[in-house]
Amino acid sequence: MDELTQMCCVLLLPLCLCSHSEVTERKTIGREPDVTPICTNATERIITHIVCKIRTERREECSLLYLYGETFVHECDSRFTLVMENQTVFLHLTSLTPVDSGSYTCECSHPDGTYILRLNITVEGYTVSEQEVTSMTSHRQMLLIGAVVIISITAVTWLIYRGIRHRRQPEPLSSLPNTEPDIEPYNTYVERVSGLYSTVSPHNCNNSNHSHTSTTEDTQPETLA
Repeated sequence: MDELTQMCCVLLLPLCLCSHSEVTERKTIGREPDVTPICTNATERIITHIVCKIRTERREECSLLYLYGETFVHECDSRFTLVMENQTVFLHLTSLTPVDSGSYTCECSHPDGTYILRLNITVEGYTVSEQEVTSMTSHRQMLLIGAVVIISITAVTWLIYRGIRHRRQPEPLSSLPNTEPDIEPYNTYVERVSGLYSTVSPHNCNNSNHSHTSTTEDTQPETLA
């Protein structure tokens, strides 16, 4: 074997030793957050790059990327992210709706091989219109219950306050029966009697004189002609 052949064998040997694995999973999730481990970073198996391709039923496609020594690149919206915790990379999904169901494929590459994870995700839950109706109904019910509770508490508090105030309030003095007759002051009585007397007496005297004169004239004897 010549030197050229030996050199080619040495160069191709790492490629032969590289591993390639592929896993397919089916998951059914709801609106709650879901976390799926993609690959683990270790000293002997450093992650060189990660590519996650997302295809939903709405025919929307986007990618999540990671390159060694750089940060994550999220081309999707904030509901689809890659997160690393304890040297493990996770696919983090949150607030998904049924139209987000579809195929999620992530490729994790190491120096010694590539690991491919295919996720067929089905998202269960209400449709958007049903969610809006349910949210509005629940909101109205909460407002109605809150209004009833506030009105009830206000009414009970007012009744209690009114009862306490009624028990503490003394009866007015004017409501007591007046058992003693009103006594007119002496000075006022004398002045009133004096005024009455001064008004009535001359009239009585004139009437008496007139009556006396009339009686005298009537009782005189008739003179003989």
